[in-house]
Amino acid sequence: MPPHAGPSFTFTSFRITHRYPGLGRILGSLALLLSVGSFVVGVLAAVLAPPSLRPTDSDVLAWSGSSFLAGIHLALMSALVTAAYRSQRGAVLVAAGADGLSLTRGAATRRIPRAAIRSGLVVPEPRSRVALELRGGRQLEVQVKSEEEGARLLAALGLDPEARRVEVSLGSAGRELAAGCVGLPVAMIVWLLTLWLCSAIGLLHANGVTWLVSWLSLTLLSAWLIRRAARPVRIVVGSDGVLVERPFSRDWLPCTDLTEIEARDGHLLLRRGHGRPVELAAGRDLADALAQRIREARERGTGGAAPRGAEALERRGRDLATWREDLRKLLLAGDYRTTGLTLEDVRHILGDPSAPPDRRLSAALLLRIADHPEAQGLIRIAAETTADDGLRAALERAAEDEIDEAALTRAARWPSRSPSARTS
Repeated sequence: MPPHAGPSFTFTSFRITHRYPGLGRILGSLALLLSVGSFVVGVLAAVLAPPSLRPTDSDVLAWSGSSFLAGIHLALMSALVTAAYRSQRGAVLVAAGADGLSLTRGAATRRIPRAAIRSGLVVPEPRSRVALELRGGRQLEVQVKSEEEGARLLAALGLDPEARRVEVSLGSAGRELAAGCVGLPVAMIVWLLTLWLCSAIGLLHANGVTWLVSWLSLTLLSAWLIRRAARPVRIVVGSDGVLVERPFSRDWLPCTDLTEIEARDGHLLLRRGHGRPVELAAGRDLADALAQRIREARERGTGGAAPRGAEALERRGRDLATWREDLRKLLLAGDYRTTGLTLEDVRHILGDPSAPPDRRLSAALLLRIADHPEAQGLIRIAAETTADDGLRAALERAAEDEIDEAALTRAARWPSRSPSARTS
């Protein structure tokens, strides 16, 4: 149960839509496995198995043909399931609260626990709705009368911008699956012909096992690259900034750097004070929803001037044990008061998305050392609102008082250490 959920909220919705892209991904993976799995196993058996157990060429071709046809059928089912949706029209009583969501229509009630809801986003007019991401790859869309009603729904679930970040994939998972299903057999044929040609003209001299291992390695690497290249762009919006994760790179845009946020013709345009702008094709509704969420994050993300003495919380290269011990001394000696800091200032630094990450981590550690009664809840909120995956992981461990050097190292490597950083 999220400790930061708002007051319960009940309203009537006239359309509930269910989508199941997660099931489509599972069927697509099975299709890919069936399409080429038996062929690879057959070839390996034909080369590596003892002579008495080796299948004949006709056996390998028969297995491959059957599994390939089965894979095609599963791929079609995957595409249908990914694109399909189930809508309930008519009055549905929606009740949202810290324990989750309940949908009541007549005498039937369906309850969705809060733990099963990952994130949510208000999609604005012309047909305002709240898009919820559920565990297991399911999606739920609840039609609302206005954006304000959608915001109240998210607040009741603890999914508003002040309480939680939002993650969205721009594009269909079916494209990635299709690339895998097509790319693997194509790569198999291309590398088979390439290696055969190299052997024929004398550029490659290898025995059967070496030849087979080379062919499989090149095939799997090529198929992985093809599928990775088709992966949908992932965008994460947090209180501290926006993470855009492409197949082979990441862009980190702190809220303090964003100068323009615009949704235009189905594209999301993000401009910053330095560096090239980021433009993403998202579709009209989703682009509008993301632009609105990012604007809200930017408006809320300015924490004002840092409290006097905040520099006392900087790590300055100390190892974790020394850092914690110095913070303990700071607390026991009352030095944080002489520096001008109070525990309220420490809470402010923890929740300030514009504060340097090491100060936020230091504030989290100091609250745990001080046995602040709300320390765990405050640290979890700070973790759940950040789009910075490295900082989020470190804060989550700090909330359980289990932070270690590995978590700090990952946090330090994350691109938000430098606003303009870009990693591949």
